[in-house]
Amino acid sequence: MRILILSDLHGNTWALQAILQAVGPVEAVLFAGDAVNYGPSPRGVVAWLRRVGAVAVRGNHDHAVAFGGDPKAAPRKAPLAKALLEWTRQALRPEDLAYLRSLPLYAVWAADHTRFALVHGSLQDPLYDYRLDPQAGEEVLLEAAESLRAEVVVFGHTHLPFVRRIGGKLFVNPGSAGQPLDGDPRASLALYEGGEVRLYRVGYDLGGLLEAVKSLPLEAYLKEALNLLYERAR
Repeated sequence: MRILILSDLHGNTWALQAILQAVGPVEAVLFAGDAVNYGPSPRGVVAWLRRVGAVAVRGNHDHAVAFGGDPKAAPRKAPLAKALLEWTRQALRPEDLAYLRSLPLYAVWAADHTRFALVHGSLQDPLYDYRLDPQAGEEVLLEAAESLRAEVVVFGHTHLPFVRRIGGKLFVNPGSAGQPLDGDPRASLALYEGGEVRLYRVGYDLGGLLEAVKSLPLEAYLKEALNLLYERAR
């Protein structure tokens, strides 16, 4: 069984299209949150998640757009996140907002004789926990998945990809499909196939994305900051 594992698309359909073309047919999609904000195509990402019936959870930006409030983005990205929040909300249809509100904070799903658990941050702090990066210790990862009866545990939020096996659990962060922050600007994803999970990177039409950014209602310095996030991936 081939399962596409994604997180943090952030309104970037240019990256999504490249991923789908590169990966080819899959039998399921798992999405660890943050479909929207930052990127200029939130409606396209939400429409795709709904259309394919993705097993998805709510991220901090999904929550802020759907319910209001502060997404509590990392300090250097917080001005961008807040500046685009209302525009993103207005760009979505009522049914898109209803979909974001319907997303659970965590989910467990079974296929291929394997249980998959998804949470954007951690069970202790589903929306805002930034601890689960590639340097996280075993104790932190095990605590974050405490009480989740699953063989594969999928996180998002940090935009930093990793796959680690600890005991009987496989911990996966597919990285950010729409806004990588590990120095590689290519879209990041993971594929489950044959009982294993592998990380992949896919180049996409960055020029098309940056052209669309020009139309966003941002001051010039914020547009430049957003462009640098995509170009430098840091």
